[in-house]
Amino acid sequence: VFVKCPQPEMIEAISLAGFDMAVVDMEHTPLGVRDIYPLVLAAKARELDLVVRLPAIREEYFKWMLDLGVGYIQIPHVTSADDVLKSVEMSFYSPLGDRGLCRFVRAADFSSTPSTEYISRANSSTRLIFQVEGISGVKNIESIVSSIPEGSMLFIGPYDLSQSVGKPGNIWDQEVIGLMDSVLNVANAHDVPVGTFTDTLEGVTFWRNKGLAFIEYASDLNIFIDGGKSITNF
Repeated sequence: VFVKCPQPEMIEAISLAGFDMAVVDMEHTPLGVRDIYPLVLAAKARELDLVVRLPAIREEYFKWMLDLGVGYIQIPHVTSADDVLKSVEMSFYSPLGDRGLCRFVRAADFSSTPSTEYISRANSSTRLIFQVEGISGVKNIESIVSSIPEGSMLFIGPYDLSQSVGKPGNIWDQEVIGLMDSVLNVANAHDVPVGTFTDTLEGVTFWRNKGLAFIEYASDLNIFIDGGKSITNF
């Protein structure tokens, strides 16, 4: 579930509802770094995997989230292998990358964890989700997938993809589905797990039958509104 309402109670509710993960959306909400901290704590308390979708491919966003201990980073608007390489460089310590190192952060237990142990743990536990959501990314998908490090995933964004081909919002248009299938085929050939977004139960069934590894569904507020309407319209 995408999180648009950044409250720890919402994170707990998502876990109690039985979802596998929550996706905190910094790209399409005004969420700041301080908003994320209590959400990280709530997710840990409820043993819920927490993904944070960054606003852009910028070093400070990677640094802030990883220093907080966020394990899954979703990277928007990946258009080339260069975007992948930049993201990897900012996400991992040497020899995998060139991430800025500070051990006085939450991820390192504020220096309580020895540096060598922290660095090793950070490199092994960080997971990147590369979001391809435009025609340029689709055209470069072979080089993108070939550059993705082991343990990372690919996410296909249908709404932005529909816009990039001049059909904004028409996520079930055959051209859009065809492009998504082409990305899925390349990723499958490279054994890269793939996920996507849907906001209908029919969409969940459709993509689950395609064998996707994960599905990011609607949003917390969208689910509440739909649930509320089912009551008020009764």
